[in-house]
This record gives sequence, structure tokens and C-alpha cells, in this order.
Amino acid sequence: MKNLLKTWNWLEKTLGGVLAFAATMCIFYGVIMRYVFSSSPEWVEEVVIYMIIWAVFIMASTLVEERGHVGATFIVQRFPLLLRRVIQIITGILALGFCVLVSYWGYQVVQVTYLMDERSVTSLRFPLWIAYLSVPAGATLIICRYVKRIYRLVFRFHMTDLEETHEMSGSQELKQ
Repeated sequence: MKNLLKTWNWLEKTLGGVLAFAATMCIFYGVIMRYVFSSSPEWVEEVVIYMIIWAVFIMASTLVEERGHVGATFIVQRFPLLLRRVIQIITGILALGFCVLVSYWGYQVVQVTYLMDERSVTSLRFPLWIAYLSVPAGATLIICRYVKRIYRLVFRFHMTDLEETHEMSGSQELKQ
């Protein structure tokens, strides 16, 4: 199971990095074409936007895994351990429910967009369902992360499940 999770983490980070790098290269190409050759390809901006959107939704899952999203930890960390655990479970369930709704409605939008064959207005005529798919796909990845987190908090609890990523690295540095 650990190998599967390590592979999942690696795939998400690699795919997010590749998309971000490809978007950067496309922007570079667009700038060179515009200012050196006075010919700006209109597809560049559109493709870059789609790549960045996909990268953001994929990396959102990694942020959930690493507890990198913004949270009210300043106050919550002052509560007793049991109460912090309960708060984490409740917030995890709420976030899970929100992501289930986003995923469900997102797949509905993708299905309608696919059936109607909606395309971008540029000359690229990019199928919009591919761009829209980033939202429910990212939400589904986040759902998996929250299910894992809630399971650990309920059945395999460990103190580090309540610590923030930056606090864990800081405390590990102090121990060394």
C-alpha cells in the first residue's frame, strides 16, 4: 500500500511539474514569436491556461496530502489532542462532502459539454470538455486524499496526523 501511495504522490507531482514546465515553454514560444517574429499564435494563451488549470487541480490533491492548504491552526493547535482529532475528522468530512458535490456536478457539466460538442471560440477549436474535466478529476483526487485522512484519524490515529507539514519538518529538525 505504501508503494502505491508513493507512486501516486510521484505521479501527481510529476504530472503537475510537466504541465507547469510545458506551460512555461509555450509562454516562452509565444513571447519569442510575438516580439522577435511579430507573429503571435493565438492558441498559445489558450493552451497555457488549460495546462495551468489542470496542474492546479492535480496539485490540490498533493496539498491535501501534505496538509498545505490554509487552515486555522493557530487556534486549533491550542486545543487538547482529542478535541483537535474530532475537529480534524469533522472538517475532513465537510471537505469530503464538498468535494463529492463538486465532483458530481463537475462530471455533469463535462457530460453536457461533451454531448453538445462545445469548443473554444479560437481557431484552435479546443474541445471544452477536456478543460472542464480538470475540476471533477481534481476533486476526485482530493476525495481520495480525504478518505485516506479520515480513515487514519478514525482507525489508525497517530499524533503526526494532527501536525502541520511545516511544523513536522521543524520539530524533526529540533530532534536532530
